[in-house]
Amino acid sequence: MSNESGGAGTERPPDDRRGAWSRYWARGASHSCLGTYGDLYGGAIAAFWGPVFAVLPPVARVLDVATGNGVLPRMLLACRHEPGVRCDAVDIAPVRPKWLGDLPATDRARVNVRGGVDALALPFADGVFDLVVSQYGIEYAPLDRAIAEVLRVRSPRGAIAMVLHHAQGQPAKVAALELEHLAWLQGEGGLLDATAAMLEPMARASTPQGRATLQGDAAANAGRERFNAVQNELAARGDGKEGADVLFEAREAAMSLLAIAGRQGARAAASALADYRADLAASETRLRDLREHALGAEEAQGLRDRLAAALGGPASLEELREEAGYLMGWALRANSAA
Repeated sequence: MSNESGGAGTERPPDDRRGAWSRYWARGASHSCLGTYGDLYGGAIAAFWGPVFAVLPPVARVLDVATGNGVLPRMLLACRHEPGVRCDAVDIAPVRPKWLGDLPATDRARVNVRGGVDALALPFADGVFDLVVSQYGIEYAPLDRAIAEVLRVRSPRGAIAMVLHHAQGQPAKVAALELEHLAWLQGEGGLLDATAAMLEPMARASTPQGRATLQGDAAANAGRERFNAVQNELAARGDGKEGADVLFEAREAAMSLLAIAGRQGARAAASALADYRADLAASETRLRDLREHALGAEEAQGLRDRLAAALGGPASLEELREEAGYLMGWALRANSAA
């Protein structure tokens, strides 16, 4: 869990992070705040990036570090239509954004997305980018070394703009709540255990002969009662509370697993349950990463000061808030001296 200094959590092995985010991006998520925004970022985040992209010259090369499924390149293309504005985007996960395939050929040629790229070893020459950006991404890497790479590939007159997780921000707070829910879902007697106990009875219930055997099966009836009780507990835990999406998604997953048992048998349902457990474990890794690497005020201010010194020009740091008051992160922008 992050403290006020932020970003000082236990560093996870790159393979753990790569695997967790690979599972997330492979499901087609456009960005990491789907519960707050739609397919593209809106609100305060969109309001921050619009002016950043608007001041680019008509010929400019942009780098997006930790791009995920490429939401920033997508926003850049929507904002700037000149063929000379191009974007390279990298991520540690083997990302393949589907939206790229829907672009006209002229726009598709303006974006180059590379997966499997570590932010600590960017595959670019020195001094080639007019703007380096990152949205909820670069802070997951060892920040001192990642920023050194950003400074290396930035052109002498280039700018840097980032939105970073805030240790006291809404994403970090929701992550903490979701971690509590995940612990319950996966714990002894939680929803996954209750669902597992129902797979074989549900498979038997798919035939008249099987249903007959269930009438006197005390263990199956106890399992059904426990499953219903867990459903009630889930509803009580999630009723009107933040971070409850993970609970309701799990409820839908449980019902899908029971349907698989009825259609395909207990073995197929057990295999699907194992896959779902792996998905939840990956979600837990991502959420712990967010909490551990969100930046506190001291670290965010130190990063601003470092960039101001390196670029020799103005650097700004502000808390990014939605109109409703939600704190969404740090907005950092640094420019070279004129």
